[in-house]
Amino acid sequence: MTKVPAEEAGTSILVGVDGSLPPLRAAAWAGLQAQLWGRTLHLLTSCALPPRSGISVPDVAEIEWLRADGERVLDEAVRTARATAGGSVPITTEVTFETATPTLLDRSARAAMLVVGRRGRGGISPTVIGSLSSAVAAHAQCPVAVISGQSGTDPVSRSRPVAVGVDGSPHSLVALETAFTEASRRGVGLVAVHVWSDTSGIEVPADRRPTDDALLARWMAGPARRYPRVEVERVVRTDAPARTLTAESAWAQLLVVGRRGRGGAPGTVLGTTTVALLYAAECPLIVVHGEPMRN
Repeated sequence: MTKVPAEEAGTSILVGVDGSLPPLRAAAWAGLQAQLWGRTLHLLTSCALPPRSGISVPDVAEIEWLRADGERVLDEAVRTARATAGGSVPITTEVTFETATPTLLDRSARAAMLVVGRRGRGGISPTVIGSLSSAVAAHAQCPVAVISGQSGTDPVSRSRPVAVGVDGSPHSLVALETAFTEASRRGVGLVAVHVWSDTSGIEVPADRRPTDDALLARWMAGPARRYPRVEVERVVRTDAPARTLTAESAWAQLLVVGRRGRGGAPGTVLGTTTVALLYAAECPLIVVHGEPMRN
């Protein structure tokens, strides 16, 4: 295990860990992602004391104890990541005394992807998203993967398709490109979902959906030509987008969405569908905005 400053990690996959179970699952998923992409994996943990601790400036002994605890957290995360990354993936680590969220956001400018658990030590229950994961999903400068209860690294999960939500917005088209790339690297199919109405209902009958199905096919035409081996299923439904995509996440190994879509209110960072999926997605969720993760 090599310890280097984050600035030297280049375009590595960055993972925030804190010793709790969800971030360890994030480390496992990131190990697989690093192996698939041929990337360095950079694991970061923060030893910053919370404001409520009552300690403004820790003494030397406290600093050493915090650093040792951070190293213990990183050692466990390395072992977890190595189980899925194998021995060929370089893994670097970093202990910081800066607060986790702003540090990860700063590092995201130099990362290929940022990976976090849905909740960390501050979480209340498995259905509650942590403040860190929601903040980085909204403000990171690279794609963000949020890992829920299941890391999706077991053989059954890895045989499942990649799902993506598409509504024609710029962010969703980046999500579509990302999903094709991820499906290609995993050797699985792609399920592209276009929900054309917020009204309740079931799958649109074939004789009522040509226009929307053709629109989805048009959005997919470019990526489909670039990834001809990816088998594609197009799903057009009339339903609430978050409900449909949550249902698809139960059968996918990965769900990809844009940071916001056509329905986002002016001035908002995360769309309502994306916020809902941060809470409810049953598989790892990738949130993208500008450009997909690059080769």
